[in-house]
Amino acid sequence: MKKLQPNNIKNFYAISLSFVKADTEIRGKFSFFPEFVEEFSNKINSLSDTHIFILSTCNRTELYFQTENPDYVIDIFCKQIKVDSAEFRKYITVYRREEAIKHFLRVSAGLESQIIGDFEIISQIKTWFKRFKKHNCTNAFLERLLNTGIQTSKKIKYTTAISTGVTSMSYAAVHYILTHFTQLSDKKITLIGTGKIGKNTCENLIKHINNPNITVLNRTFSKAQEVAQTFNLKVVNYEQMQEQVINSDIVIVATGASKPIITKKDLHSNQPITLIDLSIPSNVCLSVKEYNHITLLNVDDLSQKINETLELRNKEIPIAEGIIDEMINEFIIWSENRKYAPIIHAFKSDLERIKEHQLKTLKKDQMVISEEETELSNRIVQKITNRLANYLITNPEKADDTINLFTEMFQLQEYKV
Repeated sequence: MKKLQPNNIKNFYAISLSFVKADTEIRGKFSFFPEFVEEFSNKINSLSDTHIFILSTCNRTELYFQTENPDYVIDIFCKQIKVDSAEFRKYITVYRREEAIKHFLRVSAGLESQIIGDFEIISQIKTWFKRFKKHNCTNAFLERLLNTGIQTSKKIKYTTAISTGVTSMSYAAVHYILTHFTQLSDKKITLIGTGKIGKNTCENLIKHINNPNITVLNRTFSKAQEVAQTFNLKVVNYEQMQEQVINSDIVIVATGASKPIITKKDLHSNQPITLIDLSIPSNVCLSVKEYNHITLLNVDDLSQKINETLELRNKEIPIAEGIIDEMINEFIIWSENRKYAPIIHAFKSDLERIKEHQLKTLKKDQMVISEEETELSNRIVQKITNRLANYLITNPEKADDTINLFTEMFQLQEYKV
């Protein structure tokens, strides 16, 4: 007889590469792109008892997974993005068990963001999780963790002042523009990239600038046109990007290209231009800084400037951390109780088998069984199952003996959930 296997947190890991140890250039080197998900998932699915999802944003690339061989998972990841695993390990922080859960909840709540209280991160987490769930890389444990992260984020957002003021990189860019430029209605602003960050940037610019002169570009023209129509802005073809950039005062780059789309040779004009690169990896080549007429800021630059205004949020951190501790305890209790699920399901299946056998026997004896009687038998099975579940949860010190007794008594087989 196979032994029943509980599902708990003992093999849960979080591998984090973030701005804490890696600058913009390094983070870009280890970025994980959506087009990698399917191939990577196929490799992971060939492993036994391994479940994972990856989060890759401008500030971090993180792996959240359950496995018995974390080193092998890291090697598969590094091969997928074509980097040396030894170099990757220089910049990562490894969390395990409760510490891994805590790290994930801190990330979900914006406490690990460059701009503390950036609640946009939870939307990115949900998006990345869906990509891996689609390819069967996740499981009930990771899904519960995701939902706990969502709940934690909401609770902190609505019960603390940690989201006061600047909360996103898109607004950080706008904040910089507002504080470093005058007569903004006369400035020619170009936005390259109309994804979520690009759209958010548009909204914030329009809110704070009276009659802004904004032109949008996107590799897919229809997407740029859609944003332009929504906000009543100008739009040009992506092929006109170089000409548009050198005729602008401010250029915001919010694209997801794997290499720079603006290089030093594109900026041959002597007109002063401020370039704000919100992309990771960098989509504006750092060599443009060699020009005296070019000002370039990336996400690290913006974060450094904005964090000086976050004193109020820092005061709220202890309250947020208290909420996180509560959510960790709830998750651990769920995880501990979940280890009883295999025996509970196996026991219920055995009761269902006995019930069906008795119903067939009665039918053979030509006895008529009503729907009410069938429903009653179902309720009895569920009630007996609940009794076992409640006993295991409320008497954890007796759980092992009880599980062994029921397994032997009913000859229960392994039942995975």
